[in-house]
Amino acid sequence: MKIQELQKEYGLKYDPEDNSFKDDFWQHQQSGQWILTHDAVEIIASKEGIKLVNIEVLNSEVDLVRFLITMSLPDGGQIQSIGEADRKNCHSQYLGCMAEKRGIDRCVLKLIKAYQYNISSEV
Repeated sequence: MKIQELQKEYGLKYDPEDNSFKDDFWQHQQSGQWILTHDAVEIIASKEGIKLVNIEVLNSEVDLVRFLITMSLPDGGQIQSIGEADRKNCHSQYLGCMAEKRGIDRCVLKLIKAYQYNISSEV
């Protein structure tokens, strides 16, 4: 699935001339990789019927939070991924929230097979 197909299928917004924060995705200058916003990933999850099944705490410390996220498709297929955040890779004070967002985004992108097309999440 190319980024143009993803945009069309899920109704994502992108205007390369506008260069604004209203866009749902953008292209990373150095790598050429397409980056989706967390909101865009949430739109995709909603349209696909992807549901959060479980969040398991692996680490919850002052400087490190790591969750095992399990998500499912309506047909019953499931996937797990790690969401992590620490003081070195996250500027937010809310490490747990960032770890959850990262794990959810990873699961959704894996479920729609976006990684194989060089598409990632901003979080």
